[in-house]
Amino acid sequence: MYRILMTTQHIGKYACLEVERRYLMNKIPAELLDKPQGWLITDRYFPDTRLRLRYMQSVAGKEKIYKLTQKYRSEIQKPYETTITNLYLTEAEYDHLKVLEAKVLQKRRYLHKASRRTFSIDVFEGRHQGLILAEIELENQSEADQVVLPSFALGDVTADPFFTGGNLAAMTDQEFQQGLSQHLCDHENYQAKTPPTKARR
Repeated sequence: MYRILMTTQHIGKYACLEVERRYLMNKIPAELLDKPQGWLITDRYFPDTRLRLRYMQSVAGKEKIYKLTQKYRSEIQKPYETTITNLYLTEAEYDHLKVLEAKVLQKRRYLHKASRRTFSIDVFEGRHQGLILAEIELENQSEADQVVLPSFALGDVTADPFFTGGNLAAMTDQEFQQGLSQHLCDHENYQAKTPPTKARR
């Protein structure tokens, strides 16, 4: 993530530009299953706002992080660009905010290294169980345009609004299950028809 040089008409004074790509997966890389690592994450999305309250606890239980985040994309930004402002909180501050009405997402996050890059792999839990997404944070637009689909992913869903956190949290169980099944089917069919040399590099 890097500081964006734009006027305050486009971005807040303390905001940064997050450049990342998001990928849909249908299974967890085997090497992650035996590792007692990662983070347990609970996201609370406040209705009719751009705000997300996040609680992170390491699987080992020794680390905890609380933060309030504002995320949005302007009309001039690419699908892989998001304006983001983070405010780190104390536990007491978090407790004051978590009583507000919110839509909740729960997931377990792993770090996975592949093709000389580090990916965050989110395995969703609770009513969003079955969804697995990988994200990679990039330095700039040029890198985002050049990055290729990793071998463990079904497809790039960066531009698909279905997979944004706020949208996932707001869906009914039926909307989520039907939507996920359709997306998995579409990407698996596309991958099956695509020659390996074009699907992966």
